[in-house]
Amino acid sequence: MAEQLAEYLVSADDYLAWESQQPTKYELIDNRIYPMTGASRSHNLISTKLAVALDSGLAVRGCETYTSDMRVQVDKAGIYTYPDLVVVCGEPRFRQYVTQDTLLNPTLIFEILSPSTELIDRSQKREQYLQIPSLLGYFLVAQDKPLIEAYTRQGDERRYRVASGLDARLVIPAPEYEIPLEFIYSKAQFDPADNIK
Repeated sequence: MAEQLAEYLVSADDYLAWESQQPTKYELIDNRIYPMTGASRSHNLISTKLAVALDSGLAVRGCETYTSDMRVQVDKAGIYTYPDLVVVCGEPRFRQYVTQDTLLNPTLIFEILSPSTELIDRSQKREQYLQIPSLLGYFLVAQDKPLIEAYTRQGDERRYRVASGLDARLVIPAPEYEIPLEFIYSKAQFDPADNIK
């Protein structure tokens, strides 16, 4: 079904009308519909810890943290996604469609990598996310080892950083905030040999 849907080209308006009638979530990437798949135990544990850390550290700085149920309009013409975590700092702006809000101005987006999503997270989504004017950081979070890749922007300057190993810290830009990887991965299970230092 995923392959059939991914080949089916639709407009953004058709996707929004169709998805509002579905019992599960679907993303629209380059006008192709992709089903959202279930997540592993490690994925859920990492997502929960990251959401707690982001909310507790950034809420006092005027930011809101949303989990994977918040749809983001990446491109009005053909890209709507459900990031694993999204943060908006300042006043959130939404596009109302039927009964669901769609966030227009994300500040930070986090995708937790899995074998079924890694290619699209690294390619199409990364390229499109980095075009969002409000976005200051896109983060690829490994679930099989303590490793987070960060694509950040401050003004016209773009940076790529890697936080690797349980002793490392994830640096969040604007507002500046750091999260120890040891906290994010505290309940995740992976091969100790993968604990890159």
